[in-house]
Amino acid sequence: MKFFFPLLAGGLGLLFPLRSSAETPDIKIDWGEMLAGYDMVWGRLPNTWDEAPFLGNGEQGTLMYRIDKRTLRWDVGCSAAHDHRPFEDDDLTEKNVDALNRGRLFIGHLRVKVPVDLTGGQSRLSLWDAEATGTLKSAAGSAEWITLVHATEPVMRFEISATGDLAGAEFSYMAEEAQNPRAVRAKTPRTPANLPPVISELADGMHTAVHYLDAGGQTAVAWLEREEDGKKRLWLSVKHSFPGMEASAQAVAAVLAAANADQEVWVKRHRDWWHNYYPDSFISTGDPFWDSFYWVQQYKLACATRDKGWIIDNQGPWLQPTAWNALWWNLNVQLSHSGVYQANRRGMGSALSHRLDINRENLALNVAEEYREDSYAIGRNTSGWDLLGHAGQPGGRAPMDGNIGRECGNLMWALHNVDLEVRYWQDQRLRDEVLYPLLVRAVNYYRHFLVKEADGLYHLPETYSPEYRRAKDCTYDIDLLGWGVSRLLELASEKGLRSEDEPLIETWSDIQKNLVPAHVDKTGRMIGKNVALTGGHRHWSHLLAIYPLRTLTPKTEEDRELIKRSLDHWHSFGKAAAGYYFTGGACMAAVLGDGDRALGLLNRLKPFLKPNTFYSEIGLPVMETPIHGATAIQEMLLQSWGGRLRVFPAVPSEWPDVYFHQLRGEGAFLVSACMEKGLTKWVLVEAEAGGSVEVEPQLGDMQWIASPGTEVTVVDPFVYAIKSSPGGKVLFWPNDKPKPEIIISPVRSRGEATRFGLRDGYKK
Repeated sequence: MKFFFPLLAGGLGLLFPLRSSAETPDIKIDWGEMLAGYDMVWGRLPNTWDEAPFLGNGEQGTLMYRIDKRTLRWDVGCSAAHDHRPFEDDDLTEKNVDALNRGRLFIGHLRVKVPVDLTGGQSRLSLWDAEATGTLKSAAGSAEWITLVHATEPVMRFEISATGDLAGAEFSYMAEEAQNPRAVRAKTPRTPANLPPVISELADGMHTAVHYLDAGGQTAVAWLEREEDGKKRLWLSVKHSFPGMEASAQAVAAVLAAANADQEVWVKRHRDWWHNYYPDSFISTGDPFWDSFYWVQQYKLACATRDKGWIIDNQGPWLQPTAWNALWWNLNVQLSHSGVYQANRRGMGSALSHRLDINRENLALNVAEEYREDSYAIGRNTSGWDLLGHAGQPGGRAPMDGNIGRECGNLMWALHNVDLEVRYWQDQRLRDEVLYPLLVRAVNYYRHFLVKEADGLYHLPETYSPEYRRAKDCTYDIDLLGWGVSRLLELASEKGLRSEDEPLIETWSDIQKNLVPAHVDKTGRMIGKNVALTGGHRHWSHLLAIYPLRTLTPKTEEDRELIKRSLDHWHSFGKAAAGYYFTGGACMAAVLGDGDRALGLLNRLKPFLKPNTFYSEIGLPVMETPIHGATAIQEMLLQSWGGRLRVFPAVPSEWPDVYFHQLRGEGAFLVSACMEKGLTKWVLVEAEAGGSVEVEPQLGDMQWIASPGTEVTVVDPFVYAIKSSPGGKVLFWPNDKPKPEIIISPVRSRGEATRFGLRDGYKK
């Protein structure tokens, strides 16, 4: 039976129980086949880290490249392996002292040495199975190899079988000194130095290399090699412990368990994890480059972190010689985790909220002693282990570097990421036990420095706008503080708190009403009071209100013009560009609904990408920018802010056919949609947790069907309000079309899919 509503401005509403074809999309995706089309391939042996196949399990990682004509190298990385030099002994006159004293440490690498010169080699990285395979060639021999980093166990497995004059190929582990890469680069060695690694051979062929750290704890590598029928296998584990000394025993136990397991079953467990990971969401734009790029980044995310695991730092589990061997909090951490929310991959983002939660005592230690009773903050860089990093403060914190000592807003930006996790999954525990108390203390830190001047407004002393310069009423801090107090007031309302329950409500309201607004001139938003943007600025520290905070949105023509003017001016300078300069601009263009400009800016990321989609600045690897490129793609397809789901808000004209499935929006709403020939064919919205949301399906006049108990009303022309209990669904489609079949399948690529890697000589 059908129930007809009156004809309304948005079209004809139809309400009746969804039949099975509408309740559950017909998923026509062979995931293995689809992802195989995006596998990275190498037609020659890579020579550097930025050409290399890479694997990881959120803590351990490896990548492979050639050292010389007879030697291949597999790096051994572990995101847990940090130094732990005492926080209280830091010399605050030393720039980035936190990374120097508690940053990541070198561990070692595995080598394969062959008896004769190699003449060639090919390899392939399977995204679906998360395994790298390859062949080696010599004048009179060949070899095949396969490498994986187990998805759920702390073990890497390396395998090689060789014939002819390569038959003598041998594994050897090369332990490196447990040195800090930044200290090595700056020629400022840490003293006392960590002890040299202790190499041991245990029973039954087990070997270990153990670093005993001067500050306590240890990093341990264990490996075991076995040979059978001409095939050599080596299992390797790297573990880190602090303050205890259990890492060595843990690594040995992990290797023994893996080596003694049924290998088919062991590998199947690894593959099963990855096969369950990918289908959490799906995107297909038909763009051969960006589809391939997108899926490689989804693979990279799951290599770099795990649920409540390690925050993605500037290296991921693939530490290289670098100046950035720690967490950088004035952009990098936030961007690395930016795409997990829409992609419906909570496990790839939960490490951020988890580590902030369990290290909150250290967030207090990061501020000067007089503020620790009620405040939290985080420095420019910290250890990933404990988040200890001396925070700057308004007006400066001597004797710290003049800029770093004034950089104050980083924790607030990180908490915006946590807030996205709360909003996108409607997690009340995370809201009440983590976000709310941390945000209270992050705002408290600023309260110590706010000054109400004669104009009746609260002002801030001089702080630092990341990567530009200092300013009073710095826009970076004003934007973040304004977001923070507004969100606290919302959270208090959600929790049912009144002034007698939470005395700070009146203070937050006062700050919200009287905080000095961001300064604006004819070019748009300024860096701060009397400080305009007058030169190249790769960071968008003065534009956070546009993206990602979305406290400045194009809801009015005046605000739209300000956003466009600010974006135009920011991108009017040709120098000081970095890859994230373009991904950030693409996201802002998407906020304006300008898909062609968004894609044009995103395309300018391409020259920054390395063959394996890694990214570097001054030749040193950094993680965040390619991952944020994938986020920009999501922003073109779905935006969720201000209580509204905006479907296909900024799809470029070059992408006429697009599918996506189970992208996530605020309120725990899952959205699937199809566009063909530039026209939206259908939009399906599912209320995972129930609740209300507005939907802008880009359909014009439309009709809909909704599951029982789900209400749909017209709130504006072509904008609809959904009110639903958990599990409710609504399907929208054009008013002049029959109810569509909901089919999710890859769009035919407009050209041959891009193969990242090194194509030289590769044959399919």
